[in-house]
Amino acid sequence: MLDIFLDCLFDSLKMLPLIFITYVLIELIERKAEFAKNGRFLSGKAAPVLGSLAGAFPQCGISVMSAKLYERKLIGLGTLFSVFIATSDEAFSILISSPKRLYLIPLLLIKIVLGIIIGEILNLIFSKKVQEEDEDFEHEDICAHCHDHEAEVKEGERLWVKRYLLIPFIHSLQTFAYVFAVTLVFGALFAENGFIGADRLSSFLEKSKFFAPFVTALVGLIPNCASSAVITTAYVNGVISFGAMTAGLISNAGVGLAVLFKNTAKTKRNLLIALGLYLFGAISGLIISAFNF
Repeated sequence: MLDIFLDCLFDSLKMLPLIFITYVLIELIERKAEFAKNGRFLSGKAAPVLGSLAGAFPQCGISVMSAKLYERKLIGLGTLFSVFIATSDEAFSILISSPKRLYLIPLLLIKIVLGIIIGEILNLIFSKKVQEEDEDFEHEDICAHCHDHEAEVKEGERLWVKRYLLIPFIHSLQTFAYVFAVTLVFGALFAENGFIGADRLSSFLEKSKFFAPFVTALVGLIPNCASSAVITTAYVNGVISFGAMTAGLISNAGVGLAVLFKNTAKTKRNLLIALGLYLFGAISGLIISAFNF
């Protein structure tokens, strides 16, 4: 058991430097990119295209911003889905830091294309004129769960260090903790000398490849970065297939879904949106699994 613990710890530690660099770059780009300042790019006929591309960018804010814009009737339902479907949360940093980093390309392509198609169809079906109104967002407004805006205002010169070093480092440690915990559990269960064993894992994967997407899509609905981290780490460790991972990450909309559910007056609407995300994710994962990708 000690060997499994040490192997999992060292494997996770190897990923930490690249995860940290990824978060530093994300923080820099997020604060400099004008598209994160307002919702103008999410209006117009090309909104699902731009929404999918923006959602695929590894950040915490676009799904939150799109949910807030949708609540204020500034964007359409299809545009909301295009962002939600393309959002990957922690998956980007974990995959790009793992030996399976090349699978990030097909994952993003699938999510972007599906987001565009679903978004355009839904906007066509539910074609309501949205309000032509600018809505400005500060970075701290859409990433409130990891920023203390009032504290940042008071910090002055230390602000740069906090924004571009401390916050990425905290994110990196959180992701490292998720990866290590999940890897340790899977190692204890499925390693050669684990409780279940690698042979039983292979047999289970073969039997459950058409069932797993329905489970991971359900996990993906949890509006927390931990859900995407668990799903992606399970794939990196060979516990689930690419199709099952894709199913969970399509249904995963980051914190955006939680923003919608804050409006208790629209619970039925929010449940239908969550159900739509679940079905799109599960069916997509099922199709991919059928091709043994």
